[in-house]
Amino acid sequence: MLLTSSRNRYAIRAKRLCSQCHEMTDQSAVSYRVDPSKSDRHSVLVKHVMWLCDWCGNLNEEVKESVEPTDKAKLVKKLLSLPEEYDVLGLTLSSEPNVISIEIRLPDFDMGELRAIQWKQRETGFITAEELMKVQRAGYKRPITVPPKPEPRDVATLRKLERQRAFAGESKPTW
Repeated sequence: MLLTSSRNRYAIRAKRLCSQCHEMTDQSAVSYRVDPSKSDRHSVLVKHVMWLCDWCGNLNEEVKESVEPTDKAKLVKKLLSLPEEYDVLGLTLSSEPNVISIEIRLPDFDMGELRAIQWKQRETGFITAEELMKVQRAGYKRPITVPPKPEPRDVATLRKLERQRAFAGESKPTW
């Protein structure tokens, strides 16, 4: 069992190639340590993971170096995740040495209303001509082509939605 800085316990298990058995076996991480490197150019983190083979008991250390993400990299990653979390038509991102430019194309129509029309068509089998014109003005040929609502990637929000589905009696989604 590994401990976090807040003293919470967690376990890492993986199928890995054992150097003594020469086979893919189940292994458990028994130690995890992150050390900063002494590099002058940029901050590099050195990760040490001790793996224990469940079959033969062989202890193996894995050492990886990874560059600590900069504030610019974190910001670009967050900006690129916007279309997954919100209804946007498009996103253009450009980066220069000291400038990040972003262009977001937002819909000039209500996506919630279009999804309601889509749901009505799916449930009842028909919609009015006015509703069809709204869908076509938004750029979709039929209500079935309206994209679904983006799913959030936040773990807390996903758990909340899963609990709501469980209480509603729906089956667990397969992601």
